[in-house]
Amino acid sequence: MFSKLFNPENGLMITMSWITDCLFLSLLWLFFSVFLIPLGPATAALYDTAVHTFRYKEEVVYRRFFRSFRKNLKTGIPAGIICLVTGWLGYTVWNRIAALSGSSDMGYMLLWGYFVILLLLLGIITFLFPLLSRFETGLAGLFKNGVLLCMIHLPKTVILSLLSVVTIWLCLWLWWPIIFMPCLSALIASVFIEPVFAPYMPEKEVPPEPEEEQDSHMKGEEL
Repeated sequence: MFSKLFNPENGLMITMSWITDCLFLSLLWLFFSVFLIPLGPATAALYDTAVHTFRYKEEVVYRRFFRSFRKNLKTGIPAGIICLVTGWLGYTVWNRIAALSGSSDMGYMLLWGYFVILLLLLGIITFLFPLLSRFETGLAGLFKNGVLLCMIHLPKTVILSLLSVVTIWLCLWLWWPIIFMPCLSALIASVFIEPVFAPYMPEKEVPPEPEEEQDSHMKGEEL
């Protein structure tokens, strides 16, 4: 009975393995992100690893995370800092407009207009680090492609923005979901992002054997 229970192919063991990977990937992302500067490459590594672990059923989870993290340091660090500054400015301006919105109808309309702008900005940011994890690109090309994909796939952009809002809200107000929400959110986002990336990939990715895994599987063609 115990041999069947602890069989790696057992449904319970597979589920426990997925939960464990989700928890540890989220905690790895949190560890690097708490220092703020490595936020960009950590987010790219989280997305890339989540996709290949849960969608492609690869088993080189942590090795892939650290390899992706190292490869994306050069572009990911400045991209992450730009996103942090943009987020801080966006939040500051939101508070200023919200303080004025109660005194006039014009202020209330301005608040809703600014909310739409924030959703678009958040959608662009949501596309950036998955892009970085899958394609070779510089900083300027990364932001250019992020804006283009955001505009071309506007409905998905809105969905991804709302997903980010829910994730941020849960982690800030309830705090405990932060131990699993980063990885879970990346995996849910991949449902919408991967079909967008598919036409630009050189070929459909196939999960490689651990010893045969090549760096080329981590990057697609430049958009």
